[in-house]
Amino acid sequence: MTPVASGGETVYLAAMKSEASALLRRVEGASRVRDGAATAAVRGRIGDRPVQVAVCGVGERAARRAAERCARLASQGACGRVVWIGIAGALSPDLEVGDLVVGRTVMAPEQPPTGVDETLVEAAMARGCRPGVLVTASGLVVTASSREALWRSTGSQPRTAVDMETWAAARVLQRAGLPFVAVRAISDTAADRLPSWLERAPAPGGGFPLSPVVRGALIRPSALVPLAKIRLRTARLGVRLAEVAASLA
Repeated sequence: MTPVASGGETVYLAAMKSEASALLRRVEGASRVRDGAATAAVRGRIGDRPVQVAVCGVGERAARRAAERCARLASQGACGRVVWIGIAGALSPDLEVGDLVVGRTVMAPEQPPTGVDETLVEAAMARGCRPGVLVTASGLVVTASSREALWRSTGSQPRTAVDMETWAAARVLQRAGLPFVAVRAISDTAADRLPSWLERAPAPGGGFPLSPVVRGALIRPSALVPLAKIRLRTARLGVRLAEVAASLA
């Protein structure tokens, strides 16, 4: 484990710009950061605290790359903690759209759970987040049956949600000894029905895969309605995520 210097910036990571837009608007004196591990990154201040906000892309590979950059910054005393923000889909039936979940347990199928910073978890809980389980999947998990199967395979714990990045980032940052927490807003419930063809076309590079979306729209235009709803929810939920995230700096 590499020793981490105290102090340093709070680095916020998000997979998509829509998840980080509200937080980006809170950054004062923002300047662009040239960063090969992010599609967009800025440095500035939230209140009197130095921060970076980086959009790193969707999927485990992008998450690992961004986390490794944070670990390098930490070894130089330039990063003090990492906060991941974004949306997630519910796996357990006790989560509703709009719930904010902070990952007290972070796991991936057939992988050991990895640690997060309990102080940051408690700080997020004090601001209305519910402690829960974040499960990182290698692709999109959209049908009710596949969500239930994943939930049961990971222990059927309450307040469980699925994403595509958290475990990969947490694993790297735990090894680096860098405080990390992930806060996710629930964009769709365990019972919501999304187009099943999305599961056959995971999008490790960012967002929903374009080609199957176009094909699905041509075959059944109504299939795009739930995707449009999630897109609108993401913008609204991003405001709530920004409020919590800003307080964790």
